[in-house]
Amino acid sequence: MEINVLPLFSFVLVLVSTATNVLSAQVTVNVDLHRSRNTITDRFIGVTIDSVQIQQSWVADSIKSQKALNVARALSPSFLRVGGSHADSLNYAFTHSGHSHNDLTAQQWDTINAFVKTIGWDFIFDLNALQRNHDGSWNPDNARELLKYSAAKNYTIAGFELGNEYENYPSNFHTTVTPEQLAKDTVVLQSVLKEFPHYYSSFIVGPESSAGYPGHFQGFLQAGGWKPIRAASFHHYYFGGSHHNLSLFTDLGKMNYFAQHLDSVFKQSGSVDPRLPVWVSETSSAFGGGVPNMSDRFVAGFLWLDKLGVCAVKGVESVHRQTFYDRNYSLVDKNFNPNPDFWLTVLYKRIIRGAVFDVTGRDDVRVYAACANTEHFPGGSLVVYMLNPNKSAVTFYLPQLEHQPRLRYSFTAGDHDGLLSKFISLNGHKLELVNDKVPDMKPEAAPLGLLTVPAYSYTFLVFTQAQVSICLH
Repeated sequence: MEINVLPLFSFVLVLVSTATNVLSAQVTVNVDLHRSRNTITDRFIGVTIDSVQIQQSWVADSIKSQKALNVARALSPSFLRVGGSHADSLNYAFTHSGHSHNDLTAQQWDTINAFVKTIGWDFIFDLNALQRNHDGSWNPDNARELLKYSAAKNYTIAGFELGNEYENYPSNFHTTVTPEQLAKDTVVLQSVLKEFPHYYSSFIVGPESSAGYPGHFQGFLQAGGWKPIRAASFHHYYFGGSHHNLSLFTDLGKMNYFAQHLDSVFKQSGSVDPRLPVWVSETSSAFGGGVPNMSDRFVAGFLWLDKLGVCAVKGVESVHRQTFYDRNYSLVDKNFNPNPDFWLTVLYKRIIRGAVFDVTGRDDVRVYAACANTEHFPGGSLVVYMLNPNKSAVTFYLPQLEHQPRLRYSFTAGDHDGLLSKFISLNGHKLELVNDKVPDMKPEAAPLGLLTVPAYSYTFLVFTQAQVSICLH
């Protein structure tokens, strides 16, 4: 039987109690395929590491470890943003061996550049903004040393930032840099980059302010900071790492608040230039390194996937996950074993690419839709992914697609630890490295008709014969 796919898909959600298996509610979900809200590129998701980490031995060790390289390459292509609070403490000591823990040596710089080149990531580096002249302006002399050395070594650096969360300078460094001053400093950085033909085309993103300080974000842009930058960037976390409340990771209020905050961010950036891209250039569940034994567990995927869905719909160009390695919120642990969010990130990058569509429905589940990546699926394929952060299963009825084949990636906790599991299962099979390699994550054919999504799980459906017109190009 041939099904004609209309420009507007109407999905019906049926909520079922797992205890009684009795219908408790029904809701229609619409996917509007008339227009694309945004376009997801292969660099929609990036990763970060803290500046202090490039001074540690793990970078050098990882180049020698095939396991580490395999895990990192699974996230390619990607931006790697090196920044964080320590960025504003670094001194680029390339002319001597370095005598302070704040000195970034030539050997350390060589190592991180070799690591990035080996993996194939696009490097973004956060320059020290606290090198200041007596009049309070930024002194670019140390940055010039880094650029001169890097150009001589033929290092490719895709982009630069100037400073990290400058609104926190008064408390962290007993120094104040105003939005107006940072805007001027960023113009200076742009001129410094033009002194080096090797970095003439390198871009700048800024102001790297945290989500709780809209005045520092908008103030920077309105003071002219929007002119030299490729994208307006900010950082976001839902709560602090000291909050050991498991329910925060499935809190729909937290998810809704982030969506509202993004609306505010776009309003602020749009006031200076509606075409200016927006980046969430550092983000995870909880600031301060994440919540121990929660931010690296299965439960963390609800906030992470919802953030990706919200960013995609709202129009964010790139989202950078804090962090790739060695924190409570990292994608991989100290032994380069993947945490649950690693697998979600890899799958997202592999199967979703292109137009993003509006989805309307019920607030106690999350549903998003986008074109499927044509490197892996036929043109016109549609991905619908849903999060069920509830203790009851959800059954979807898709009347317009009920006779179309669909592939399913269903993610549940990887062992009896449930939401606090260190592992994740795909279609009932625990995901782990195989001979230190990232295995293919293969979907299963889902039956036609009703589709039940388990409690506390996330599911991706790929409709390979949807023939969505916007996804054909």
